[in-house]
Parts: sequence; C-alpha cells; structure tokens
Amino acid sequence: MSAVTRRVVLSGAGAMALGGLLAACGSKEDAPPAVPSGPELESPTPAVTGDQMSAYLGDIHDALKAADEDRKAGELAPRVTGSAASFRKATYAIIDKDKGWAKKALTRPGQKAVVPITSTSEDFPRTALALVEADGSSDAAPYFMILQQKDAKSPYSTWGWAQQVAGIDMPTVPSAQVGSAAVTADEKDLLVTPKEALELYAAVLSSGDKKDRKHQLADDPFKQTTFEQIWKERRELNKGVDKDEIGTIHEEYTPVKGEVGGLRTDDGGAIVLGTLTSTRKLSINEGSKVSYGEDNIYTTIIGARTFTKEYSRDYGTTVALYIPPKGSEKKIQPIGATRAVLDARGE
Repeated sequence: MSAVTRRVVLSGAGAMALGGLLAACGSKEDAPPAVPSGPELESPTPAVTGDQMSAYLGDIHDALKAADEDRKAGELAPRVTGSAASFRKATYAIIDKDKGWAKKALTRPGQKAVVPITSTSEDFPRTALALVEADGSSDAAPYFMILQQKDAKSPYSTWGWAQQVAGIDMPTVPSAQVGSAAVTADEKDLLVTPKEALELYAAVLSSGDKKDRKHQLADDPFKQTTFEQIWKERRELNKGVDKDEIGTIHEEYTPVKGEVGGLRTDDGGAIVLGTLTSTRKLSINEGSKVSYGEDNIYTTIIGARTFTKEYSRDYGTTVALYIPPKGSEKKIQPIGATRAVLDARGE
C-alpha cells in the first residue's frame, strides 16, 4: 500500500440525481406526446367506469397529499401501498434532516386522468392504469399510475407511478369505454414476459447495453441520464490520476417482487409498470480519500463529507414500459420513470 494518501475533492453536481432525471423525463420545452386511444363503443364493458376511476384517483391523491403535508407515512394506507408507501416513508425521514428537500422530492400525481385505461376482467385482483396530470403544475409531465384491487372488499390502491418521458411516441390504448385486458407478470404472448422485461431493463441499467444481447430494448432518457451521471462521477473521481486509482463506481438495479402489472394496448402489446431498487456504490481503494467540497442531500443524510472506504446511495424507481406483442419487430420501450432517493451511507 502506498504511504501517500491519494485524495480527490468532488463537486456536489453529480450527487443531485433526482432533479436531473425529472428534467430529462418531462419538461415544458420538450413535452411528452399524447397517448392516443382507440374508438369508443356504444355500451361500456370495463369493470371500472369513468366516474369510479375519477373517485379512486381522488381518494389516492387526497391520501398522498395529506401524508405529504403531515409527513406521516401512516396516513397513506389503504390507498397508497407497497413501494410507493415505503419510498414516501424514506423521503419523509430525509426531509427531517433537510427541510429544503421537500420541494424537490414531494412531487406527485394529481387526481385528473388524462387517459384512463381500465380492465375488462371481473376476476381479482383487478388492474387499472391511468395517465394522470401532475399535481399543482401545468408544466410538468403527467404520470402513469397503476391501480389494483385485491378483492371485492378492498379499495383500489396504488403501489407506484412513473412520470411520462419526453420525445418518445406512445402506443395506442383502448378507450375508457372499451377497456382492456390485464396482463400478468408471466404473460407469454408478448415479445418477452413483463417479468423478463423488467429484469432485462434492470440488467442494462446495472451493466450497460451488453446485457441486451438480443437488442430488444430501445433507448430512453432515464437510462441515458443515469449513465451520464455515473460517467460524470467517474471522470471527476479519476481526474488527475490513473483510471480507478481512487476507487470504482457501480450501480446495481433489482426488480421488486410482486410489483408488476399492466394492460393491453391496441396492437396486442402492453403497458406495464414495475418497481426497481438500486444502490450506487463508490468503493474507495485503500490509502485513498474522497471528499465533497460542499454538502449535498447524500452527505446531509450521512452527516459527513469525507470517506475512506465506501460511499453508497440507495434509490427506488417506478418505471413504465411498452412491451410489443410476440413476433413484433418493435422493441421494448421505456415510457416513464420516477425515482426517489431512499438513503445514503459512507465511512
């Protein structure tokens, strides 16, 4: 081991992942395209009517807004569940350490559906999707939200939402009056199953396009921005030293079990939502030291700016994917993403 300590001072720019990702996924200057819907029928067939969908979205919005205002995750149930609830709980804990984080982290879907998509199935669990306006901002891109009902006695609830990305054409979906068939995690008549699509996306986000050996995944702003941020950190880390002399950076993504669901599109494909968790870890070589010149949200969480062993950040991301039908020449297209900072640690 060298007797000389190798030290690098990083700026805070690469640390603020959330704002950069949201800007890439939707802005007024580059507005997301409209989601087209198919022709209407004279008599409705979906299990959920338009009025019912509006009521469910209103209940979810009210629960989320109240919990955000009070910073109490217990107020989210029963309308906001699963990863959406756990991500919010982590966000409230971070806001306790940095009050200014609330403005950046507590963006949320509103209660007005731009495009509702409901299931025609009477079986449980029931699934519905909606493209929902952003709450309190006409400039922000809308969110894909998944709603599910476990049984006849349970309310419709959501475990996640993903903000629509800009610059990508959206698949045509059945009108609200027609409804759509739900797809399961193991649906076989798609290009790949929804479970496999999420696993592929997680692998590519973790290790690059080399993991997409069959070239089934299209590019998207979330992936591009994530890669750019990691490369920027890597360049700063290696500035003035040999490659990886100070340390190495890697982010590993993992799909959350039990959180995948979606509905059919007009072409026989599907829009699917799922949840990923990830950890971006800077492993610092022995004898090296990494310092931040100013505080960012991660150093605030940790309570330190200088690290000699490792520096890790945890995220939760809800994604929306379009999966083409089996036999199609189209690719799996990510169409939405919303990311939350969950935690950080270092030593």
